[in-house]
Amino acid sequence: MSTNRETLRALMAASKAKDHDAFLALWVDEGLEYYWSMHAKPITSKETLRKFLRNYGASFDQQEWTITHCIEQGDLMFCEGIEVLFDKTNQRQIRNPFMQALEFRDGKLAKMRDYYDGSVVAPPQRKSAGG
Repeated sequence: MSTNRETLRALMAASKAKDHDAFLALWVDEGLEYYWSMHAKPITSKETLRKFLRNYGASFDQQEWTITHCIEQGDLMFCEGIEVLFDKTNQRQIRNPFMQALEFRDGKLAKMRDYYDGSVVAPPQRKSAGG
């Protein structure tokens, strides 16, 4: 198994354990970029990433993070998978298929870009009062 794949497995384990310190230790100190949404600016510091993790955890409980397919070339990796989330606000489980593009530097994660169907994670539409 490659060092980068080991880093990804450790990241997934830290996420499942909700160990933010271990999760952040697997990222580079300088030049970090995490694109959690195609519609938002990237997170570019560990401090901001820690805040994101805390806010995310307040709304969602990530119950599973499974990689189904993964290809790697040098320090680039592309992974497809499913995450199972529990939406705490709407009290529902969500199966969220995703694609991730990852870039590693010196055995640590430098960049991650998440692609997912936002409609899967969006809150359910409310029925109108009229009917």
